[in-house]
Amino acid sequence: MKHFGRLDILVNCAAVDYTYSVEELSIEQWDRELAINLRAPFLFAKAAFPWLRQQGGGHIFNIASTAATRAWANASPYHASKWGLLGFSRGLSVERRPHNIRVTTLIPGGMDTHFFDRFLDQGIPMPDKNNLQSPANVAATMVFAAQLPPESALQELIVTPLNETSWP
Repeated sequence: MKHFGRLDILVNCAAVDYTYSVEELSIEQWDRELAINLRAPFLFAKAAFPWLRQQGGGHIFNIASTAATRAWANASPYHASKWGLLGFSRGLSVERRPHNIRVTTLIPGGMDTHFFDRFLDQGIPMPDKNNLQSPANVAATMVFAAQLPPESALQELIVTPLNETSWP
C-alpha cells in the first residue's frame, strides 16, 4: 500500500502436502498443512478487506487444486484443506459481492513445479512432466478472470493440462 497506494488483487497460492496415510501422519503435520493451505488464505483475505472495501473493490484468487474435486490415497489433509478452500471461497464470494470484491477459485491440474520433487525421497513415482502445465498458464488464466467486465465474475475455474491423465 505504501509503494503503490492500492491493492487490486490478492493471490493466495501457498500450499504444503504431507504425503502419508492418516495412520502415519502426525497431528503437527495435520495442523501445519491446514494452517498453510486453509487458515493462511483466511488471514490474508481478512487483512486485505479494509483496503479493498475502501477503494471500492478488487479481486481475490484462491488457488485450490484438483484435489478439491477428487481424492487419492495418502493425501487426506491436502484434500481436506483444498475442499475447505473451495467452500471458504464460495462463502467469501457471496459475502464480498456487495463491496465489489470478486473471489475466484482457481483449480489447477498438475503443475510443472517443485511440488512433486519430494516424491523422489519417498519412493513415489513422479508424474510424467509432459502431462504437467506451466505456472504461466495458470497466471494467464488469472489475468483473464481479472479483466472480465466489473459486473461479471468467474466463481471457479478448473485449468488442466490438455493431456493430463487421471493422475494419480
